Amino acid sequence: MKLIDPLIDEGFKLLFGREGISEPLLIKLLNSIFSGDPVLGNIVSLRFTNAEHPYEYIKGRGLRYDITCTTSTGHHFIVEMQKGEQKHLIERSEYYVSRAIASQGYRGKDTENRDWNFSLIPVVGIFICNFKVNGLEEDPVTYGGICNLRNGKPIGHSQCYVYIQLPCFRKEELECESLLDKWIYNIKNMGAAQRVAFKSDNEIFNYLDSVGSVAALDPKERHYYEAALKYSRDYNAVLATAREKAEAQGRAEGLAEGRAEGRAEGLAEGRAEGKAEGLAEGLAEGLAEGRNEEKYRIAAEMLNNGMDPKVISTITKLSIDEIERMR
Repeated sequence: MKLIDPLIDEGFKLLFGREGISEPLLIKLLNSIFSGDPVLGNIVSLRFTNAEHPYEYIKGRGLRYDITCTTSTGHHFIVEMQKGEQKHLIERSEYYVSRAIASQGYRGKDTENRDWNFSLIPVVGIFICNFKVNGLEEDPVTYGGICNLRNGKPIGHSQCYVYIQLPCFRKEELECESLLDKWIYNIKNMGAAQRVAFKSDNEIFNYLDSVGSVAALDPKERHYYEAALKYSRDYNAVLATAREKAEAQGRAEGLAEGRAEGRAEGLAEGRAEGKAEGLAEGLAEGLAEGRNEEKYRIAAEMLNNGMDPKVISTITKLSIDEIERMR
């Protein structure tokens, strides 16, 4: 049975964003993320509020938000799957949440003839990233919001951020203990492994397995998913080719630069060594010549004083022929 890959944006939407099908999955996922929170961890129902129909997707991004919903806890949720690495992901998430907050403002009177008084529906942004987020530590799950910088206590509850970094989640299947661990493990591995783990532990994962089958999609959904899958594979292939070319070019440029630097350094070193050797040889030759001249001077004086050439040769180490030529 072929399973939907949740790491593809469109696959994630089909799993967690289909009205009438995905609500149980999304409720369990959100409650696991906020397990222990007395408010956010007690969602009993939700209503999807995606403004656009997801099947309008052809190429690129068809929706501003992957999934949006309002919950029984009185919160507005934005849930995004981010596959490609983005340098400014945190800033983008702030923009998304801020727009969702700003869109709640209105002019004039409401249905009960009241002016808007800045009462806000809290917005929670959840960003599941298949890359290490720039600016975050290597924690699988990071929670953020507006807080007092001195003591870390929250200021207001209008906005909350959750970043799930899939590459930072390194647990194997048998190491997963919490429900959130199991959700993250399945989101990260379900597409590649083509199986849903923990089906014997929790009924929700059996449900994930059943609705995650590509064969269970209607023709329009299946066409939508297969087109997205093909586009994702093509994009990955282009990206891999570009990366290989860049690495090859980098190696070639590095080799050329290394050779040039090596030649320059070798030439400089050779010149330095040559100067040093030449100086040493010159000193040695000069010293040798000076010594020879001194030998001849001494030999000449001995010869002028009537000394025997044999004695002179023994003292100066000059040959008798050299001494005789000095007469």
